[in-house]
Amino acid sequence: MNRTRGILIAALFALFGTGCFEVEQSIELKRDLSGTANFKLGVDMEPMVMIMAKVQKEMSGDKSPLTKAEIAAAKADFKKNEKKSTSSEPEDPRKQAEGGLPPGVKLLDVKVEEKEFGVTTNMKFAFDKISSLVGVKLGSKKEGGAPADPTKKSILDTPFQGLEISETAKTISIHTKPQNPADKVKAEASEQGPKMDPETEKMMNDAFKNLRVAWKITAPFEVVSSNATRKEGNTLIWEYDFQKLQKLAASPKALDDLGVNVTYKK
Repeated sequence: MNRTRGILIAALFALFGTGCFEVEQSIELKRDLSGTANFKLGVDMEPMVMIMAKVQKEMSGDKSPLTKAEIAAAKADFKKNEKKSTSSEPEDPRKQAEGGLPPGVKLLDVKVEEKEFGVTTNMKFAFDKISSLVGVKLGSKKEGGAPADPTKKSILDTPFQGLEISETAKTISIHTKPQNPADKVKAEASEQGPKMDPETEKMMNDAFKNLRVAWKITAPFEVVSSNATRKEGNTLIWEYDFQKLQKLAASPKALDDLGVNVTYKK
């Protein structure tokens, strides 16, 4: 069982660089429903480094807690391996994003901030129509370029997937379901080998316990109805932690209460 667990987690670690995520999607609308959108993805690898160290220790027959020395060694080993894997010239993230932009969407800016155990990527788009954002697909090369590396998968390669806009003569409504990176990781795990046992699943859940997802919509319209978590000026904010996302995934009916839902008066 420990060997199976090790294979599963190692496979996910290699495929995704799986860690704790901070995800934020934000949209700023103009009256003609054009505007700008931001996508922020922060990945903290430290939780997964600890899980890998724990699994490796258990596979040797020792189930005792990790010592400070073992934790320090695991972190040092991760940094060493990370340095080797990134020794080549990093690819321009702008090129990876521009190849997957639908008509009516333009990439304005990309910023990548390296951290001790992770990285934060910020992308800003301009759109002619808000509905065009649904077609944004990251990790795609421009036409004529080399194909994307299939081993470098992205957890959220369609950041505005599920975005729905409906209009009447007097209103505009925006709906979407926040994406849960943990669901995508577990789906990949099911393709990599045997079904995760409860203990392995608990480990994976622990890796995502600090997951944070936020949606923000700023618009120059009067709000008719909204289930936003809070409001700052003209900006509505929906915030999700891992438990809230689990509730959302457990019941389709929860989408009405917990999903992103707002109706504006034109």
